[in-house]
Amino acid sequence: MSDVSKRWADLGERAGWTLLQAGFGVEVVALLDLPAWAAVPLAGALAGVKAALAQRFGNGTGATLPASVEPVFLG
Repeated sequence: MSDVSKRWADLGERAGWTLLQAGFGVEVVALLDLPAWAAVPLAGALAGVKAALAQRFGNGTGATLPASVEPVFLG
């Protein structure tokens, strides 16, 4: 896979997870009738959980991409 393709895959992964975490935070806030500001720390916590799971069960980084696709792999 070319460097350009790897960068697009990395961008897509980051954007996808960010949208998912933000959307989940907004929906939980609406469901539980919490103040709007609560979505921000909730989305941040979800990002931390995703990174921890990716490090534990993935390739050792916070990314969910395979090592062969990541533009920068420290392994």
